Amino acid sequence: TSPVIGWIFLAVMTVLGGVVLFLVAQPLLLAVFADRLSERVERSVRGTAPAVPFIASTGRALVHGLLKLVLYGLALVVGLGLTAVSGIGSLVGVGLGALFLAYDGFDYPLSRRGASFGKKWAYLARHPAQTLGFGLGATLLYLIPLAVFVAPPFVAAGATLVFLEAEGGTQLGEADGKPSSKKDSAVGGQDGAKGGVRKSAEM
Repeated sequence: TSPVIGWIFLAVMTVLGGVVLFLVAQPLLLAVFADRLSERVERSVRGTAPAVPFIASTGRALVHGLLKLVLYGLALVVGLGLTAVSGIGSLVGVGLGALFLAYDGFDYPLSRRGASFGKKWAYLARHPAQTLGFGLGATLLYLIPLAVFVAPPFVAAGATLVFLEAEGGTQLGEADGKPSSKKDSAVGGQDGAKGGVRKSAEM
């Protein structure tokens, strides 16, 4: 009875569906390349990166990918429902898209540390400002014309740098990000050296 409203609804659903399909497809297609890039970035910053067995990491990635598809499906249903009821589905879709882009970016450094699917989301929940800020920034990057071809590698490398800066004291292999004792060891070594000098002087 209202062709204009029908066409608007169809256009919004098409855009939301396209966004969700793209968000689902691009991590799967570029996962291997983005993971290698993320590892190279970490090696450049720290000199080393956690090593994960190929078979174990591949199996974990497939399982996490399937679980992520379920969440994408739920997000699509929520977006469609809100669009049909209130019209705020587009805003909710942008927010959920930003959240999933943040997950895709931080997935690479967290996977190298053996983080489970739940721990990955728990990490994002423990850093809400970082998650939302990075996700919205990545969303804006995707909105730049033709940037879609370079955005996924930028997101992977950027998320790795943000993770390393936020977890600057994390020992390699620790998924939960416990503080490192490098600084304490250096201070202890200096104190020990000073004590050795004092002891030598006394002798």
